[in-house]
Amino acid sequence: MEFVLAFTGSRGDVQPGLALGVQLRALGHDVTMAVPPNLADFCRRAGIPTREFGADTKELLDSALVSSELKSANPLTRLRALARLTVRDGRRTQTELLELTAHADALIGGSVGQERLLNVADARGIPYVPLHYCPLRRNSVASLLPLRAAPGRAHHLSWTALEQLTWLATRSAERELAADLGLPPPTSPPATRIAQRGVPEIQAYDPVLFPGLAQEWGHDRPLVGFLDLTPQTRAMIGEDSTDLDDWLGAGSPPLYVGFGSMTIADPDRLARTFTEVADALGLRLLVAAGWSEFMAGESSDRVRVVRAVDHATVLPRCVAAVHHGGAGSTAAALRAGIPALVCWIGADQPMWGRRLDALGIGVGLPVTRLDRVTLTRAVRELLRPERAVAARRVASAMVAPHEAVRAAAALVEVSARTPVGAGPYRPSRPSRGGVR
Repeated sequence: MEFVLAFTGSRGDVQPGLALGVQLRALGHDVTMAVPPNLADFCRRAGIPTREFGADTKELLDSALVSSELKSANPLTRLRALARLTVRDGRRTQTELLELTAHADALIGGSVGQERLLNVADARGIPYVPLHYCPLRRNSVASLLPLRAAPGRAHHLSWTALEQLTWLATRSAERELAADLGLPPPTSPPATRIAQRGVPEIQAYDPVLFPGLAQEWGHDRPLVGFLDLTPQTRAMIGEDSTDLDDWLGAGSPPLYVGFGSMTIADPDRLARTFTEVADALGLRLLVAAGWSEFMAGESSDRVRVVRAVDHATVLPRCVAAVHHGGAGSTAAALRAGIPALVCWIGADQPMWGRRLDALGIGVGLPVTRLDRVTLTRAVRELLRPERAVAARRVASAMVAPHEAVRAAAALVEVSARTPVGAGPYRPSRPSRGGVR
């Protein structure tokens, strides 16, 4: 079969999709990755045919729309920004995806930009298979609320409210985008329309983190586990961290710090905070500078700064991790069996911080509250022996990466055979190559 895997966002949004694409290609299918221009080479180095689509993620994250309006304290400002983000470059990305899916049997993609992916799939008359990295639909287990003891119904109502508010903010933009493809105007939120199509929404995170959620959602939203690249694929993309071996082996396990694609406000102050706290606690620091190049040039005997690391091989050699709470970073620290401090900025990050806290394996803290006192207190909490024991226990219960990827690929294969209505752009000839 022929699959197009389209992902917008940061590397954390693209990498699980790439892991799935590598597995589908190994099974004999034709696979094309469609990703932002700044992440295209990353996918190509993995040996997967890749096309650029949409906006450059780094430019988008640095724009006022995302860095300011979408993070505004005013809810109305955030909703207006969300509406603008929905339609931003919408026509261009839909046109690009329409071309890419001319012979596709299914379109796979994340929750970012799901409106456009769903439109293109409907226009082509093919299934859209969602890949989610955290709970995004109504449920009574995972909370949008910062209340650990909130009843399940409160969780459910919070998701319902978010879904309806988002729909009210984006409805007009969605109808414009649908009309461009000759589709009828949508009358319900994307979550409702996706559920009506009978295709499972693959939950690419571990069921051990949300007890009871797999049972509540059943086959509609199967929890397969976190998707990750194989060591072979990491070597192909040039993420071998063997150059760190000597430094890691020359002293005690370091504290890992990495904020991924997040933009750091006042990075110089934050760098001083980390070095002062590490010195006071007698810790070495391993810093992954990421897109923001945080602490670049700070390397010394006790501080090592690199652009990126192979989480799978490096994090197990660290005493604990400090990260922004992206699903990928969270998964990496969990698999390594080390406690983590989530210094969250927004989106799903606070949820991950609360989950780690509830499981006794981490702490959540808004990055705006990060100073010498709060960081010292949080890191000391991570260094408590019982935190390390709990982290290792959770790691041992997680789904292995290869099992998660295989399960996701099997669901994609089944979903591609799910009958859907023929859309206005469905090609008359069958897909090329691959197995059926």
